[in-house]
Amino acid sequence: MYPASLIAYAFVQRGIAERNYISQLKLQKMVYFAQGYHLSQFGRPLIIEDIEAWKFGPVVPDIYIQYSIFGRSPIVETDILAYDQELRSKLKTLDSQAWQAINYTWEATRDVSARRLSEWTHEPDGPWQKYYYAKDDGEGNRKVIDNKDIQDFFRKFLAKTN
Repeated sequence: MYPASLIAYAFVQRGIAERNYISQLKLQKMVYFAQGYHLSQFGRPLIIEDIEAWKFGPVVPDIYIQYSIFGRSPIVETDILAYDQELRSKLKTLDSQAWQAINYTWEATRDVSARRLSEWTHEPDGPWQKYYYAKDDGEGNRKVIDNKDIQDFFRKFLAKTN
């Protein structure tokens, strides 16, 4: 398993290299998708951190904090990130299964809007809906989504798409 920040960094760097920049919202959904792919294909998590059910879908809080400086804007460079050089060097530590999850996710989601990915994570049969509910103040409960539910959902989802 890897820090979610490293997987997120791999997506951001790919977006920069291909000039197909991604926003923080889309980044969150891509990390979620990669986690689901990895769980379904290899039976174990890709990332160490938990994924939580937030208002706009599955979120890894550490990624939210790290990339919050970009707001809703596309992430076009990473030099301002505190751990840019460290993350850049750690990309070499990702194994072939991690890269398979990253590459599959990139190909499947790179041309899908952040809004559409967010809508997709809200579909009735998805794990997010099982864990999220809105409170009276409009905010959600931010419960951790169980990896088993993510794994089961992605096994069914990927079986339909392949």
